[in-house]
Amino acid sequence: MKPSKRTNSTLVTIPFIASLAALLVAVPIRVYQYLKLINPTTGFFDETDFSIFVLYGIIALAMLICIVISYINHKSLQPVAIGKNSKAFLAVSLLMALGTAIDCVSLIAEFSDLADKAPINISREFLFEYISSQGGTLTLIEAVFAAISAFYFVLSGLSSINDNDGKPKFKILALSPVVWCVFRLLYRFKRTIAFINVSDLFIELFSIVMAMVFFLALAQIRSKIDADSIFWKIYAYGLPAAVLALVCFVPRLILVVTGNSDMINPLHSLRISDLTFAVYAIYICVSATKAEPRRISE
Repeated sequence: MKPSKRTNSTLVTIPFIASLAALLVAVPIRVYQYLKLINPTTGFFDETDFSIFVLYGIIALAMLICIVISYINHKSLQPVAIGKNSKAFLAVSLLMALGTAIDCVSLIAEFSDLADKAPINISREFLFEYISSQGGTLTLIEAVFAAISAFYFVLSGLSSINDNDGKPKFKILALSPVVWCVFRLLYRFKRTIAFINVSDLFIELFSIVMAMVFFLALAQIRSKIDADSIFWKIYAYGLPAAVLALVCFVPRLILVVTGNSDMINPLHSLRISDLTFAVYAIYICVSATKAEPRRISE
């Protein structure tokens, strides 16, 4: 027996409600933690209190709800033509492209700073080794794939307006955001990590992992590769990734606006790409929910 349309609608709505609730609770907690608990020099917690357990608990619960409910409903979640003939999709794609382009510029600036901070008397043969040891190579590669991803998002948005033949395009290029996320992870693992007291890095790692799985699922759907069986991952990982990205972005924005930017660790600065990704992921999930179900294979 097929689930009723009302049941399907309810199951799809639950992850959205859980994600919104987690965001509303997590943002004020993070602002409090920045002001009272987090060492701006290290980005680690200086002390432990109940807010840490509440934060991680509410985020973990929201992620679990999104994944479990989406999987339970995976047989009735039919792939749709996400963003097809949509000016709104074009807008969010260009916004996402802008975010990744800004990220690319920031990464190039970071790489340049690393080169400028190299010891004055260092020889050329050891300069590259020094830059690489400081994460410079990963920074540069991340910048390259951020630029490629920005190009992909532009093409993806434009093709949604002009492409009416139903053929999958940009199969290889669609993987660029996935590779971008991979190098974002690698660069963060290059840093000094203390998982006992870690704060910013811990949330960023989960945000990037969720974004990576979301982009991979989206690339498979757009390429019509086993789309029927993995469409549920759009909700399962896209919504948690958006929440985590906003938990990274919004509290830092509040600190900047209120004149408390000195409480933000330089390695975990405000990234516009976190905001643009959240907008992009939420739009994909919402538009997929409202769209008329249609088998990609048709």
